[in-house]
Amino acid sequence: MKEIGPLANFGNAYNRVLDDVVQIGWAPHPLIGGKFPLSEVAGLPFMADDSEKAGVALWRLYKSGALDAEYGEVIPIWLGMFPQNQVHFRRPVKSFNDLRGLKVSSSSRIQGQLTAKLNGAPISLQTGDVYEALQRGTVDGAMLSWAAFAPYKLAEVTAYHVEGPIGAWTHMFFMSRAKWNALPAAAKKALEANGGEAQTRAWGKYLDGEFATQRSAVAKMANHTIVQLNPQQRDAWRTAAAPVVDEWKKSRPSGEQSAQKIIDTYAKLLADAKAGK
Repeated sequence: MKEIGPLANFGNAYNRVLDDVVQIGWAPHPLIGGKFPLSEVAGLPFMADDSEKAGVALWRLYKSGALDAEYGEVIPIWLGMFPQNQVHFRRPVKSFNDLRGLKVSSSSRIQGQLTAKLNGAPISLQTGDVYEALQRGTVDGAMLSWAAFAPYKLAEVTAYHVEGPIGAWTHMFFMSRAKWNALPAAAKKALEANGGEAQTRAWGKYLDGEFATQRSAVAKMANHTIVQLNPQQRDAWRTAAAPVVDEWKKSRPSGEQSAQKIIDTYAKLLADAKAGK
């Protein structure tokens, strides 16, 4: 009997759902060919801190209708944001605010731009290639979430970790709108009862828990140092990120003004989520 591989992955899940190869998909917004440019707002640098509240605010933004133009083909069952990426180095760095001479990998264009603004050399790598690049010294560091550490054994090739909310990918669990519309009312009700804001929140809590578990495991290891950006360093990184966010706004198809409105609306929704509203 021939083994059958996965029917979809992050790179093709959107099309597989539309083609009815699978009926429910999971995919990061940035990997779906520019179809969700404004849904990426939650993952901008220094926008959010944790996955739970970031996801809840993103769901509320979607429910407000502000993102309707992006979801003409699909229905999100719930939304989310991966845990924040951190910067993990092979060895201690001289200055957090100047990465000159250091090669730092990321799988995100925005984080590559942030690296460049901090005078580092951005290297684009998929997560599965980071271990070997760090081991061989092809890169000096990598922008990744703690959640990637155990699956990819990254503690073996890193030693110094800098924490700050430098951004992450947003994502969705979704169905095609055509498939959704064909469902009987009872099936829609069941999916709605197990999706929406409640599941977005639960999923975010789970991701935050994974983040904390992986971080704690590394923190207990010998020869590993975890540091957080102090207020001055955080301000310097935020300043470096500002033109990156400006470029993001200018590159949105709906225009810079529309993108700024989305940022402002999302920030208000996020503040409400943080306040327990």
